[in-house]
Amino acid sequence: MRLESYSHFMAHYFAFVALVAVLVLIPGPAVILIMQKAVTTGYRGALRVAAGVLAADLVWAAAAAAGVSAVIVASEPAFLALRFAGAAYLIYLGARLLLAPGDKLLPAVPGRDQDETPARAGRPRAFRRGFLCDMTNPKTLLVFTSVMPQFIPAGSSPFLSALLGVTFAGLGFASLTLYSLVLARAGGVLRRPKLARRLMRGSGSILVGFGVALAAER
Repeated sequence: MRLESYSHFMAHYFAFVALVAVLVLIPGPAVILIMQKAVTTGYRGALRVAAGVLAADLVWAAAAAAGVSAVIVASEPAFLALRFAGAAYLIYLGARLLLAPGDKLLPAVPGRDQDETPARAGRPRAFRRGFLCDMTNPKTLLVFTSVMPQFIPAGSSPFLSALLGVTFAGLGFASLTLYSLVLARAGGVLRRPKLARRLMRGSGSILVGFGVALAAER
């Protein structure tokens, strides 16, 4: 009986992995932030955004295993507050790109004698943006509360929920790492001043669009 239960769970687990592998490749707000950092600061900056998203996913995984995320979804005021907070944050990030002076949108190219303090100061900021972008994204929450439970057999221990949550976080991080690498490798083209400005303005418009759509969602 135990072997049958194990086989049943593994079948569900691999089905979950296949679904998540598709979901994490679909570009969303996090990918736009990755692109911005890859263009302006390179691979390491983009990877810090990805690390922030990973940390947020792990927080949601722990919350799902403890049953906290289900409580948030069940409470309409709490879910609406999360949704509007996420929408406001995306609009804020987009507006910063749209309203920033043109020279602030260009990639940083530090010289030997140039102070690296601003670059160092931007490291926790990149992580924080990735973290907040994912923590305030209600669609991430719905993955943990609506999609994931369909792959967990009834009566299973919280460990299985945590396993699926960590799997989702790991696959999401792998996807964002791939985006970071590809976009950083394309940096030679993307960092041309004229194109870089257009990309940053376009990214700002997309983030604002994501935020407005999220706020208007019913």
